[in-house]
Order: sequence, then C-alpha cells, then structure tokens
Amino acid sequence: MEGREHYLARAMARAGTPAFPLKMRPNKNMERDFNSRKSYRALALRNLGIFAGLVLAPPAQAQDAFADAFWQFHAASGFDYSSGYYGAPKATEILYLPVSVKASKGPWSAKVSTGWLSVAGPALLVDGGSADAVLGLRTSGRARGIADINLFGGYSIEALYPYNLFVDLTARVKAPAASFAKGLGTGRWDTAFQVDVSSVFGDFMPFAQLGYKVTGSPTGFSFRNVVYGSVGAQYTWTERVTTGVSYDVRQASLRTAATPQEGNAYVAFKLSDAWALTVYGLAGFSRNSPSAGGGLSITYRFP
Repeated sequence: MEGREHYLARAMARAGTPAFPLKMRPNKNMERDFNSRKSYRALALRNLGIFAGLVLAPPAQAQDAFADAFWQFHAASGFDYSSGYYGAPKATEILYLPVSVKASKGPWSAKVSTGWLSVAGPALLVDGGSADAVLGLRTSGRARGIADINLFGGYSIEALYPYNLFVDLTARVKAPAASFAKGLGTGRWDTAFQVDVSSVFGDFMPFAQLGYKVTGSPTGFSFRNVVYGSVGAQYTWTERVTTGVSYDVRQASLRTAATPQEGNAYVAFKLSDAWALTVYGLAGFSRNSPSAGGGLSITYRFP
C-alpha cells in the first residue's frame, strides 16, 4: 500500500472528497503463521503511518503541481497492541512501537521503517508479513528489542487516473535487524511485491490489495513463499473525519498452520494541515490470528 497517499490524495480531491488514509492496517497483508502475531501488528502500524499521509495532503489544485515538482516528507509513529492464544493455554501479548519516514515526488515514493518490539507469552510465533514483516520464533518468556528494518519503493500509475482507477505498485525489502537469539526476527532477508487498486465514488472508496512475498528461512525451518490480499471500503464523513473497514487474508508460511484472517476497522482524524491521527481495532477469525488488538498512528507532514 506504499505510495498510495500521494495519488489517492490527488484523486479524491478531484472527486470532491477530502484526502484521508485509505486503510490503516497492517492491510493487510501481514502474513501470520503458526501461532504468529508480531508481523501483523507491524503491518497495521505500517499502513497507519503510510495512509495517514492522505489526511495531510495540501489543497486539491495546489497539490498536483507541488507534489510533481518537489519532494514531500512525512514522519509517523504510534503503537500497536495485540493479544491471542495461538493454541497455547495462556495469551501471548505483542506491543510494537513503530517509526517511519517517507518521501514522495510525483508518482514515486520511498519509505524506511523500523521500531521497538515487545513479546510476552507462551505461544510459539512464526510470523511472516507481506510488508512490514517482523519474523521471529518465540517459545516462552518475554523479549524486547529493535524490530527489522523495512525499505519500500512505490510507483503510482498516473495514466489510469482519468478512468477513476488508482493502481499503486510497491516493492519491499526486509533487512534482518531484529534479534534471532531473542526470537524477535529470523535473521534472514525477505522481499515482497504488491499491487493496490482503488476507485472513488463520491464519499465512498472501495479498495483491494494482492501481494506475493518471498520468505527467508532460518536454519532448521522451511518457510514457503506466500500470497496475501485484502479488500475493504472507506467513507468520508466530513473534511476531517473518515472511517473504513477491511478484511485481510494470507497464506501461512508453514503449510500445516491455519490461514491467518483478520477484520479491521479504523477512524482517521485530520488534526491540522501538518498533523493526522488514526485509531484502529482488529479481530481475528482463525487460531493463527490474534484474538483482538488495536492501536493508533500519528503522522506529521513536513512543510
């Protein structure tokens, strides 16, 4: 979903609707495996920060020329919390505090993200994500530390704008910065590619995503590459408030694991020309998903 705020902001402005985040959550595309959760939450915050940029878009007519001529920069942070049993007798809790910086110019965008991760509980976690993946193995106790580093590159197909069709292409590389010894990361590189499609009908905006992730496997494990996707819709109530829902599904990295499935709901607020806030919640629909979770993201657009 990377790079989406740029073209959606322009498209929605042309359609007479305010530019707000398309969907906040880890989309969606978080591949959670056998008792997994960390990456999903990372994804949630990823989308939160990314799409909160929509809320910060300049006025419609000015943005087209401005965005194409100069680089624009956004910074985002927040928190993401989830809890689930993943087949264990007690719940495993995951807290993720992300930080990201994004630059965009015309149809191009680039982003870097990382964060601080805390995992506590008995579940064995094997997380894989389509975007801000935080892959790791945990068996007990508590672990804290730096999360993996994700690098994104995005391109929006502007030739489709006149047809009210907005297609965004995103490539992602995960650099293994999280501790494998602590169970916060796999110590392996991952890559992913995804396509996001949306359209605008007045204040209503449906969207969908499809991606493919090449998963790195640590010694002793054999993870498969996975397909992930998401569908949802967003509605703009006022120029400062937007809400949305989405359904996310992805293959499990382990063939014997249940398919991760989650539902998400969010509300986005435009606080000022520079600041935006998004609050979201989620519920899992499989034993390989969190029971419940939520968080918030705050985004700042540099003048």
